[in-house]
Amino acid sequence: MGPGIDPHEADLERREADLQRRQAEVTAREAGRADRTEAAHEILEAADQRDVDADARDAAAEKRENDLDLARTLAPRDDVGYGDDGPERRNAALDRRSSKADRAASHDDRIQLAEGADADDPDRP
Repeated sequence: MGPGIDPHEADLERREADLQRRQAEVTAREAGRADRTEAAHEILEAADQRDVDADARDAAAEKRENDLDLARTLAPRDDVGYGDDGPERRNAALDRRSSKADRAASHDDRIQLAEGADADDPDRP
């Protein structure tokens, strides 16, 4: 300290600078947490939408297959053919496979969000 500088004022200025630095760190940490939280919400929303889409595809595939079974059951004996509904049944099965893949992906996203978080970082959502 040079002559004319009050030691108390210098200490006060140093503490104010330290406080401003810590406030800036907190602001940056809060902004980072908000970004991570928003990203997590977007991932969960996408996973939920994939599940909804998968449920709708499964329901549609089930209905198509049931309609085919009912039509075959109620058809006159002469009209019943074997294998003429193969493409419809194959498409229903493919829809179910796509639904399963979507459900697995949304499940994996949720696990990654849960396990990917750093347990040692209390500020991380």
